Parts: sequence; structure tokens; C-alpha cells
Amino acid sequence: DGDFILVLDGDEYIEHENEWQRLRKSLRETDVVAIQFSVKNLMPDDQIMAADRMWQTRVIRNHPRIRYTGRVHNQIDDAVREYQVATGMRVVRVDCEVVHTGYALNPEQMKSKYAPRLDLLRYEYENPRSVMLQAYYGYQLGVAYYVMQMFEEAAVVFNELDYELLTPQNAFYTHLLAAQTALKLKNGPMALVHCNSMLSIDQSEPVAFYTTGLALLMSRKAGDGMLMLLEAYNVNDGASGTIRFLLNPAQVLFTLARICGQIGLKDHQRIFSALYEKGTFDSQAVKSLIGSLKTNIVLAEFEVAHA
Repeated sequence: DGDFILVLDGDEYIEHENEWQRLRKSLRETDVVAIQFSVKNLMPDDQIMAADRMWQTRVIRNHPRIRYTGRVHNQIDDAVREYQVATGMRVVRVDCEVVHTGYALNPEQMKSKYAPRLDLLRYEYENPRSVMLQAYYGYQLGVAYYVMQMFEEAAVVFNELDYELLTPQNAFYTHLLAAQTALKLKNGPMALVHCNSMLSIDQSEPVAFYTTGLALLMSRKAGDGMLMLLEAYNVNDGASGTIRFLLNPAQVLFTLARICGQIGLKDHQRIFSALYEKGTFDSQAVKSLIGSLKTNIVLAEFEVAHA
């Protein structure tokens, strides 16, 4: 019965008092129809991605014309836009972070979380109310298949989607999952196609370089693959607060150690492994190590090319 509705799930929280104060200040503005927050999805400690951030509409004006639609992953933004056009009111972003813990689960817990959604997502995808919603629910269906480790089914959906109908952030994420699905299916060329699309959308995300590195390695392009993995670490280390997919630096070191071992760089494997096992490491020391490894890779490729 209030003027506004705040949407928070049971596995979410707003941590800092000053963020609540910013929200209250925005609610006093009379021409606001909705407010967007930054939502940070926490990930398990042993995953390559430490967190996933995105902007979402989480406060809406309490009006009968602004209602959620859909059976699952319910949508509000179309209703907000229609009301905004009719009234001239604003959608604003507030520097307020919602922390979501619901994805910081082990694989079996994630399967249990997603299994009930599959039939609902299939229905929305196969019975679309618009081409835009079909693309959106296709993306969500692909996510569910990926989480359920149904990689063949995920690949079918990812390869038939019209990515132009997705928002840039959803298109990037879908290409990311499509590339990871292709890697699970040992399809390096298909992974590279989606990696190229990722990088064409956004070259500031370290996960794009990381996934491209894995795809190049699978395609037997070891030098280029290692250079991409090294770039992923560098981009991640200098990442700003606008990065959506922040990588877990320890897991990047673990991957670098494993790949160095596979391609015969035993000294670098030993050093990367020691840094990973230590658990704490100096960023500049790692960057110096990366610099020397890059030099070795480039020199080795030069020698092969001119042999």
C-alpha cells in the first residue's frame, strides 16, 4: 500500500546503511517511476568467476499499470517503459548494491535450483509473446541447460538464437555461455566463433580473454592461447567497478600453472603453482612473471616461424 515497491529475494541483501540513505533520497523525487540497483551475484570460491554484476530494476512505483509478466524470470521493464512514455517520468540508477548469494552453490545444489524452471522456460521460449521475449527466454533456457549440464541441448538453443534481439549485456553473457558450452563439447572452432562475438561486444571484460585463451588452446594454438590467458589476468587486475564478470585471480593462476605444465614450461608451472598454493600473492610480482612468460612465448614462436 506504499507509493513504491522494493523487490528483494530471500537470498539477497543491501549491506550498507549509506546505500539505504541514497535510496530514500531518490524516493523523495516526484518524477521517478523506477530505480535500478547494481546486483552482485556471488559465486563459489573455487570457480573462475568471483562475481557477476548487472543493473536491474528493483524499485517500482506502485501503480496497476506496472506489473510483472511471465511464468518464470518475470519481467517488469516493458511495463515500466510504457508507463514512462505515457507519463514522462524517469528511470534512475542509484549507487546501491544488492548482494545475491543464491548462485554461490555447488553443482548439485545449482541443478536442484534450476530443474523446476526447465518446463516453464521451454514453454515461454516455444510460446513467445514477442520476438524480443523469445530471444530473452531462449537465453534463459540456454543458461538452465548449461547449469543442468545438458550441453547438447544448450548448444542447440545458443546456435539458433537471434543475438541482435538481446540487450548487449545479455548477448555478451549468452555468447560466453555458448563458448563455454562448445568447450565442454570439445568444439574449439564453435567456441572461437562465440568468443569473437564476445570481444566484438566488449573488450573490457577479462572473462572474454580467458575463455578465448581456452578456445585457442583447444584449437592447438598454444602461443596465442597462453597470451590470451595472460591478458585475462592483466585486464582483471586493472579492472574497475564497471566490470561485470570479475575473475578469481587464484583460479587464473591455477589455470596458468596447468597450461604451462602441458606445453612444457616447467619453471613457470612451478612458480605459478607455488603462488596458487600460497594463497596470497603480490600483483606486481605476478605481472612481472607474466611479462617474462609473454617474452618467452613470443621468442619461441619467432624461432619456429624462422626455422
